[in-house]
Amino acid sequence: MFVSSLLVFIAAFDIRTHRIPNSALLLLVLVSIAENRLNFSLKVFVVSSCMVLIFTLISGCGYGDSKLSIILLNFVVPSYQLLNYLSALLAVSALLVLVQLIRNRSMRGEIAFAPALCGAVLVLAPLSGI
Repeated sequence: MFVSSLLVFIAAFDIRTHRIPNSALLLLVLVSIAENRLNFSLKVFVVSSCMVLIFTLISGCGYGDSKLSIILLNFVVPSYQLLNYLSALLAVSALLVLVQLIRNRSMRGEIAFAPALCGAVLVLAPLSGI
């Protein structure tokens, strides 16, 4: 339950400031561990970190979003839900881009990506008990 609240806070903070505080990311890891959601596998960690690094370099995505992605993939989202998470992330990201286009009539400006990252986890919350 606290993980969901923390994800909502991170998304809202990113919308307002276009930043994700390291303290919130650390708290997310600690709460995930405390709630016995430790979903850590060295193999998944290495693969997800490499993929997030490549994505960050190609897209110019912020480092806060990259750190949040790595934490979500390795500590929050259960491994059996990874494919569902990525599908939900794609859908929520498309919605976020659509909202950006409607609001600004262009893709100019920064887009807060944490709402998509966190929103995809929250979409899966009823299925995985997050």
